[in-house]
Amino acid sequence: MINVHGRFICDRIDSGPMNRVATLYVEELKATTRGRFAWLGAGVVLLLIGGLATVATQDTWLDGYGLIAYFLVPLAFVPIAAAAIAWPRANRFVESLFTAPVDRADWLTAKVLVLLTLAALYYLALIPMMLVYVHHVGAPLLLRKFLWWTPGLLISSVAIGTLVGVLFIGRSVAAPAATGVGLLLAYSGMVPLQELLVAQNNGASNTARVALASPAVLLKNALGFAIVAPSVPSSTTMTWLSLAIVVAGAIVLAAWVFLHGQGVETWEATTRTKYAIAAGIGFVLVFPVLVADRDYERPSPAATAAPPIRAVFARGGSNLALTEPGAPLPVRCCGTILNRDAWPIGTDEDTRQDLLILLPVDAADRMTELHVEIAGEAGLRVVPASDAAAHPLDHLERHQYPADFGPATADGRRVERGWIARIPVVLNPTQPWDVGGDRYPLSVNVSYRVASDAQLRVLKARAAINAQVWRAVYEMAAASAVLPIACLVAACVRWRRTR
Repeated sequence: MINVHGRFICDRIDSGPMNRVATLYVEELKATTRGRFAWLGAGVVLLLIGGLATVATQDTWLDGYGLIAYFLVPLAFVPIAAAAIAWPRANRFVESLFTAPVDRADWLTAKVLVLLTLAALYYLALIPMMLVYVHHVGAPLLLRKFLWWTPGLLISSVAIGTLVGVLFIGRSVAAPAATGVGLLLAYSGMVPLQELLVAQNNGASNTARVALASPAVLLKNALGFAIVAPSVPSSTTMTWLSLAIVVAGAIVLAAWVFLHGQGVETWEATTRTKYAIAAGIGFVLVFPVLVADRDYERPSPAATAAPPIRAVFARGGSNLALTEPGAPLPVRCCGTILNRDAWPIGTDEDTRQDLLILLPVDAADRMTELHVEIAGEAGLRVVPASDAAAHPLDHLERHQYPADFGPATADGRRVERGWIARIPVVLNPTQPWDVGGDRYPLSVNVSYRVASDAQLRVLKARAAINAQVWRAVYEMAAASAVLPIACLVAACVRWRRTR
């Protein structure tokens, strides 16, 4: 590029360092988007991320899609930056910087600025979907933390990727790209490892210290939040210092290696310089492991307004089921999430369902008294049909259960043919805390008598209703398609000009 267009570029560069860097930055940015498939690749990546966001609304969007878009993809800038920095060396472009009238420091600065620009554009691409989310459910704490976590991860990834890219001066980008992917896997894997160890009260163990080598863990601790761990560090001063050492140290080392450790075709550093570079890399890796805060004594703040639900992942153990009006008892019955195998119901709208209560009473015993109380929690409104609430005995049905699948009586015996109370209800989940996967607690208290025993019996059952914001599915799909379509249009224009 410099050999062919060097005279043109140099004529535009003024003597000031800012002007030189600005001109090189503009040219490098143009070169990044000049490739035949650059816009197409950007459009496909954004389209896949947007599609993932739309699919993720079927369950918890924030900690499902959020961890991918706000955590894993930013860390992917480590191999991206490594390959971008190593590619000019592999195609012998960097060699011209040692002879052309272009300062190598200015070019490296411009190249890093281009990578940071791409990272900023990715961050901006997340905004449309995030605005849809905030419009429907507000901005919970975890999302607010993500909005700071992501730019920190992008900056850290570009810095570390730049260092990886300058350390390899071969004729292939395979080695730096593979190293970047290895760091990506290591850094991302250290986050769940650290969360698991903290949850087990082993946050100060040697393994947990090693996890602090990940910038993602450092930044998460510094921002004072956790994904699932119950506690976070009570102090963050040394964590912030460690993160600054990692980012600044990577950039300084990258500049030193590129400007003073390498020549036109190979390393030209002295043995002492090579040892100094190795010591610098070791310092950047080890400093946070030894110094970052590990006093996990402060309870982690609630990520969202989601209510706690006991045994939320249980598949059995409930005496409740939920069906369409008049539908029979589901074959897969009866889990804690009553409509786990059906579509989630819509929030802020009335949905008619039948609540089936599996009474531990044999159908041979005549029911003489039955009272049912149904209450929704966390914004779930439950209105039973008036006749069912006043006369629940009129809504009893006999049901034949498969062997060993009926409700258990007080003595542990399984009912084979028993009574089911079918209570028509109107459900209206309000105040959602996510666009999907909102699980509203539901409690049912039943008191009843049978003819063979005058004693009043009590049955208490708890379950949850799965709900989602239906409109958000379509709105998020539309919002996520705007930027990919723009990139695909740019790719078509580029293809027509260069075919």
